Amino acid sequence: MRKIILFELNEVPFRVLDYYADKYPTSHIAKILEYSKQYETKTTDEGHLHPWTTWPTLHRGITNKSHGIKDLGEDLEKIDKSYPTIWQILVQNTVSVGVFSSLHTYPLPFNIDKYKYYVPDPFAAGFETKPKKIEPFQAFNLMMSRASARNVSRKIQIGSGTVLLTTLLRSGVSIQTFYALAKQLVKERTQPWMTTRRRTYQSSIAFDIFFDLLKKENPQFTTFFSNNVASTMHRYWAATFPEDYAENLLDEQWHDRYAHEIDFALGELDQMMKKLLNFIESNPNYKLIIASSMGQAATKMINLETELTLKNMESFMDALGFKKEDWEALPAMHPQYNLKVQTPQVAKDFEKTLRKLKIQDNPINYRLKNELFFSLDLGHVNLKQDFLIYDERKFDLTKFGLENEKVQEQAAGTAYHIPEGSLIIYDPKKKTSEKRQTGIDTTQIAPSILKNFDVQIPDYMNSQTIEEIAN
Repeated sequence: MRKIILFELNEVPFRVLDYYADKYPTSHIAKILEYSKQYETKTTDEGHLHPWTTWPTLHRGITNKSHGIKDLGEDLEKIDKSYPTIWQILVQNTVSVGVFSSLHTYPLPFNIDKYKYYVPDPFAAGFETKPKKIEPFQAFNLMMSRASARNVSRKIQIGSGTVLLTTLLRSGVSIQTFYALAKQLVKERTQPWMTTRRRTYQSSIAFDIFFDLLKKENPQFTTFFSNNVASTMHRYWAATFPEDYAENLLDEQWHDRYAHEIDFALGELDQMMKKLLNFIESNPNYKLIIASSMGQAATKMINLETELTLKNMESFMDALGFKKEDWEALPAMHPQYNLKVQTPQVAKDFEKTLRKLKIQDNPINYRLKNELFFSLDLGHVNLKQDFLIYDERKFDLTKFGLENEKVQEQAAGTAYHIPEGSLIIYDPKKKTSEKRQTGIDTTQIAPSILKNFDVQIPDYMNSQTIEEIAN
């Protein structure tokens, strides 16, 4: 049995990792690629690919056809009983576990006392954590995620306030990270567009706290989820890989400004890899597994001026005639907005009302699940109208809590989700330079981890395992 660090590098394909390793051959990412076992994975999930679907597939060893998870904030109690996550199964088998930021990890489990540490994802509905000293960070983390859904808010003063500064230091954030944050805030004064890098620093702060917990608790299995590179790729793929597009619709100034943003995000990731490599070289009973659950590739390059965002859910529901006691907002990632209504009758009324709502002559797309859970799709781009139609009448967007928001980056997602992802296994006891392989399904990862810990693999999971993880 070996201890395992599962680093969840959201949506990053080998195309991007190879690019960085070739450009920076002395980097820690390059070292990992040189001495690791590598597989190009594929998720076999059906329909529209999203991380809140593909990560449950990896975590539970079954596809979305079985687990059925489509949105953040869903009630997973029944699913957890039928198809529990890797960490739930390991804890039941007395394996020591730490969880940090993995998706769908809120609320805290009923047996939280059995976990070494447990910090839910950055889209959680509440800020509860184990240990409790991490809660001020998690409250800050959630505020950052919610305020920076489409554009990064400049109202968020990273590191401001003596209480927050002291709390983050006590939670494990390094002096080096605070120094980098201070430099970032100075740069923003003369180059306001650089506020977009706050998303990356959010991951850097989280990693420092995770790494401090890892060193202190030494769990047998732990996870860490990072979204900063994925977020940057969505926005700036066209600036780094302009050759991927048949037509260039973004001006030279845009390309020059954002040409180094993916490099910057990967540079912060490289510092995380440096710390993890030093740690496992000193603790060779650990293996480092880096997985992406899926990947990204170039889409269409367009000039994005505005995007429709829901700024105030309460105004939206009030305008549709629903009282606050009829519903509650749930975690979501723009352009999706989730809520739960209180009764089946309210659900029927709300669905009927939604059908009366049109934006640019089209109804709003939505999904209804488990009778009470609604997920709305917004994010309409470059709207030419500042109004919507409700019950055949025109209304200003603001009455419904909506805003046709100007976009900082002036570009839509120039890269989007693809089934192919990356899997890297770095073993300090067995460094290898073998050729990269293909043909691994992401559902093979969970049973391989269970086998490593001599835990019985459930019958519903993929029977094929990955030798470098399992043995």
